[in-house]
Formats: sequence, C-alpha cells, structure tokens
Amino acid sequence: MKKITVALAGAVLACLAVAPSAGAAEVSSRTVADYECGFVPYYSSDSGRALYNHCGGDRVKIIVENILFQDTEKCVYPGLTDIEDHSRGRQTRDAWYVGNC
Repeated sequence: MKKITVALAGAVLACLAVAPSAGAAEVSSRTVADYECGFVPYYSSDSGRALYNHCGGDRVKIIVENILFQDTEKCVYPGLTDIEDHSRGRQTRDAWYVGNC
C-alpha cells in the first residue's frame, strides 16, 4: 500500500511540474509584431489592458486619453507599454504620438 501511495504522489507532483510551463507558452504566444503600431485597446490585448505598441527605435511622447481622468503625456520606449498602469485599468479610450521625449 505504501508503494502505491508513493507512486501516486510522485505522479501527481510530476503533472503539477509540467502544467505551469504549458500554460505559460499560451499566455505569451503574442509578440510585439502581432499588434498594430500605436494604440491597442484593452479588448484587443492578451492582458485585457490598453497598450501602446511603439514600432520606432527611440523613446517617444504620447498622449493617453482616459475616460475619467485628464489626458496625460507619457514617454514610451520601443515595444509594448501598458498605458493603464495609473488609470485603474480598462478606462483608456485612446493614445497617440505627439513627439520626442
């Protein structure tokens, strides 16, 4: 009986060790190239949060338009930036490029 219990416990632990890596691949399946350049609405992103996909090579300044708060300027680096980090999520209406930082 002890051998069966130990074997069963080992099998369960082995399954738990494999499961997180399979899920992680699905979560990170989309890359910067999968999104259009510029504003990415929350309903189009894997994270469920609004993003800004800057496709250029240098930092740029964008305006972030929020439903409840005053529009804000933000400098972003190339690649994906979560632009809802200060707006309590899912309240960003738009974002656009305005110049260099």
